Amino acid sequence: MFAVRAGWARYAVGALLIGLGFVQRVATQPTAAKAPSPAELARRAEVVARFGTAQVTVGQLEESILNQNPFMQQRYLTKEAVRAQLERSLRFELLADEAERRGYRKHDAVVLAVKQNSVQALIKQDFDDKITTASILGEDVKHYYDEHRDEFERAQTRRASVLLVASEAEAKALLAQAKAADVQAFRELVRTKSVDETNRQRGGDLRYFDAEGTVLDAPAEHVDPAIAKAAYALKQVGDTSAIVNAGDKFAVVKLTGLRAAESDSPKQADERIRMRLWRERRQTAIDTRLDELRKLQKPEVHPELVDLVRLDMGAAPVPGQGLPSGFPHTRPGPVMSAPAE
Repeated sequence: MFAVRAGWARYAVGALLIGLGFVQRVATQPTAAKAPSPAELARRAEVVARFGTAQVTVGQLEESILNQNPFMQQRYLTKEAVRAQLERSLRFELLADEAERRGYRKHDAVVLAVKQNSVQALIKQDFDDKITTASILGEDVKHYYDEHRDEFERAQTRRASVLLVASEAEAKALLAQAKAADVQAFRELVRTKSVDETNRQRGGDLRYFDAEGTVLDAPAEHVDPAIAKAAYALKQVGDTSAIVNAGDKFAVVKLTGLRAAESDSPKQADERIRMRLWRERRQTAIDTRLDELRKLQKPEVHPELVDLVRLDMGAAPVPGQGLPSGFPHTRPGPVMSAPAE
C-alpha cells in the first residue's frame, strides 16, 4: 500500500491483514518521467493523516489509487471515494504500527514473506524489466523461424473410425452395412460388433492422426500402419475402405474428418517466437546470476542429509472435502468397465 513506515512493518502486517479482509498491493516501479517541480513536491508532501511517527501524504494516497488497475481506478472519481481510501490507508497504518510494536516482523512466516517479496522485486528489476518480448530483435525472430520451420508447418491430418473383427468372413458380412452407414451409424455398428473393448467403447474413433499414424493429441499413441494407410487412401469424409488386414484382426475404416496442411508465416509466428525466446533468455539470465552467486558465496551443501527429513502429513485429504456439495469436484464420476483381458 504505502511505504510510510519502515519496510519491516509493511511485511509484518501483511499476514495479519489476511484474516481481516485486507489486500496489500505491491507498488510497481514508476516509469521514467521528468523531475517534478518544487510546487508539485510540496503538494504531494502534504500530510493528510498522522499519528506517532507514521503519516499518510497526498502523494502516497495518489499512488495507492494509481497502482491499481485501470478498472479499479474508476471507483475513485469522487471525493467520497478518495476519502474512503484514506480511511483504509489509515487503518492499514494503524495495524502496521501495532504489528511493529508487537514484534511480528520477527515471526518466521513474516520473515519468509519478506524474502519472497524481496526476491520477486529483485527478479522484476534485474530481469523482467530488462528482458521483454519487445527487446527481442526482429533478426533473432527471423533466425529462429528459419531454423525451426517444422514448428510452424503442419502436415495434413485425418480422423477415422475403425471396425475391428476377428475374421475376414465377419468383415465381409459387415462391409456393405458399414459402407451404407453414416458416421454415427458406423460408430453404433462398432459398439455392437467390434471384438476389441477399447475400440468398442470409443465407437471406433481414432482421433486425428498424421500419415505415419501418430495421434495428434497423444503423440505416444499410434494407429496401426495398415489402418492409417487405408484412411489416407480415402478421398472424402464418409468414404469407407475395403477390408484391411490389421495384424490378428480385420478392419473396415471410415473417414470422419480432414484437416488440410497448414503453415504459419513469419508474421503469424512472430509473437509465439518472441514469447519462447523471452522465456529462454530470462531463464538463462537468472541461471547465470545464480551461478555467479554460487561462486561468490560458495554454499556448503549436504544433500545426503535429506534422509533426516520427516514429513508427517497425516491422512490424504478426501477429494472434494470442504467444498459445497454438488460442485463438479464432489460429484461421483462415471463407472468405467474394465478392459477385456
